[in-house]
Amino acid sequence: MKKLLLTFDLEEFPAEEFGIKLSEKEKFEISRKGLVKIINLLYRLNIKSTFFTTLEFAQHYPALIKKLIKEGNEIALHAYSHKHRYNKMPEKVAYNYIKTAKKRIEKMFKIKISGFRAPQMSFPSYSVLKKAGLKYDSSLHPTYIPGYYNRFFDKRKPFSEEGITIMPISVTPVIRLPFSWVWFRNMPLIYSKFCTSFSLLDSDYINIYFHPWEFVELNKFNISKMIKRNTGNQNIIKLNKYLNWISKKTEAITINNFLK
Repeated sequence: MKKLLLTFDLEEFPAEEFGIKLSEKEKFEISRKGLVKIINLLYRLNIKSTFFTTLEFAQHYPALIKKLIKEGNEIALHAYSHKHRYNKMPEKVAYNYIKTAKKRIEKMFKIKISGFRAPQMSFPSYSVLKKAGLKYDSSLHPTYIPGYYNRFFDKRKPFSEEGITIMPISVTPVIRLPFSWVWFRNMPLIYSKFCTSFSLLDSDYINIYFHPWEFVELNKFNISKMIKRNTGNQNIIKLNKYLNWISKKTEAITINNFLK
């Protein structure tokens, strides 16, 4: 049976990236509220997911991370801080941050971390991840995102490089349509279903990602409509419908279990 790799990037609400200022407490609290909704949804549907967490988020909410682990989800590494852009750092600096974050999270929760996803997909060289003791990376989004990156011609299927297994985010064949987070919210549900079915024609998995702050109502903030549209409970309802639909086509497992 084909697999659903449902993933979430645990981080504070990145207010500065969207042109507004909030306190650190407010930014983390927004994401905490969203994560609680996600946990409740996954528990009700009996779905296991992979959660890429920053060290800072894990330090703020250790009880929630422990709950995720207890319920059979995978904890992977997102970053030391969501503000980091590892592709713009000297490799030694990036390595030290990533290695330190990995070790501290592993010690805090008595787990072994295998996976990594970089903030804004700004991943360092795979040799840095290998040296840090990681096994796989899921930072490659093989499509074109204006203003961020152009990876339109990169591989869509898993491959290995420098000792790291690369698990690309799912996009459709040929036209490379993305259908994770902002596209999931802003397009009708039929779009996500179409992209999923199209992608499964030549792939044995779907790998999509979301952020906890997307599941909190953001309309009160003066930010881009694309970022705040259909956030909060609307997004939970939509994800619930999508998961009920895709559960008939796939089995939801963690990335680590998929690779095993």
